[in-house]
Amino acid sequence: MVHAKLTSGYLHILEILNGSNCEEISVLNLSNLHESPPPYHPSIIKQWVHRVKGFSSQYNSTSWSADQVIGPPKVFPQYGDNCGAWAQGSIDNKQFLEIQYEVPVLPKSINIYETLNSGAVVAIKVLNPSSQWDVLWRSNSAEVLTISRIFSPSLKEVRYTTNTVRLEIDCTAAGSWCEIDAVELIGLREGAVASVDDTIFFEEMRGLVNNPAFSDVKLFINDVPIFAHKAILAARSPFFHQMLESKLSDTLRLELDVPLTESEMLAVMSYIYTNRIPQDCTIDELMTLYKCSAVFELKELKTTALHRLLAVLQCENVVNAFKRADQDDTLDDVRSICLHFMADHIKDMANVSDFETLSQNILVKVLQLAMSKTELNSN
Repeated sequence: MVHAKLTSGYLHILEILNGSNCEEISVLNLSNLHESPPPYHPSIIKQWVHRVKGFSSQYNSTSWSADQVIGPPKVFPQYGDNCGAWAQGSIDNKQFLEIQYEVPVLPKSINIYETLNSGAVVAIKVLNPSSQWDVLWRSNSAEVLTISRIFSPSLKEVRYTTNTVRLEIDCTAAGSWCEIDAVELIGLREGAVASVDDTIFFEEMRGLVNNPAFSDVKLFINDVPIFAHKAILAARSPFFHQMLESKLSDTLRLELDVPLTESEMLAVMSYIYTNRIPQDCTIDELMTLYKCSAVFELKELKTTALHRLLAVLQCENVVNAFKRADQDDTLDDVRSICLHFMADHIKDMANVSDFETLSQNILVKVLQLAMSKTELNSN
């Protein structure tokens, strides 16, 4: 596996620094920022790969072997050519990975942890009772995303249990390795009762956000009213529970330590009602939600906002995100994530104009962190 040492990207940054002295920094461990998804129905179990049944090729038999997909993620959320993930030995459209799990289940979801050139998976299949492959999901073409991600496409339903999955990978779009760190299978044990799909429930609860129908309390944020329901607020948020207990009025004016816009408050309300963050939240809004999780005593909102932030970070927006986080002590986790993202994408960052607007001290930290990662990967 070829790893860049002092690439043109590094040299470009060194030119920016004008020979500044580099101070030592530690490699940050972000694994604790990626908690497991919320618990599923008790009948549903989650499993990591137990055994690799077959594969098309592997870069080597050790640090980038097919067996690296066994067990939970070792590389994610880092993006890049990192040892600990499966890398192919051939760059073509005929790559595949056949994996087995300990317990046969009725497959409901498959989470693929992609850590280099995400988007190369073009088919997901399972082995049926007749030892034939059934397609649960297929794409006509691969894509190339320069971020790590958890790929969880909607799957075709089958009526049998299985413990064998086949992933088909097309590396031609990327023209390079398309690395996979881990694959999680989520499904129903044989004989278990399936949980009810919550899609309709989610849509109905989202419809109650800022809906005057049957509302029994109005929250005022910057003199703008937001319609809500006392029982839901009190059940979900200790902050609102205490406020509603002490004030019998049907009008509450919110004076918060974290200033919120109307849009940000509606995003908080959406999370309270549905346990999900709206898809259209901007990076600035996600950072505000991260901060105000403590205000409203919504612990999982912090994790949810952080996960969404990881999914939308790009070379073009990471500098602005870092600058905001760098000015706020409550956003230290976000600051660390931005530093790691820039280090993982060092070559691309050298071509981003506002990257040079960072202080020399920060540029040194990014460069040192990138070189630390390169040294770790080459060992």
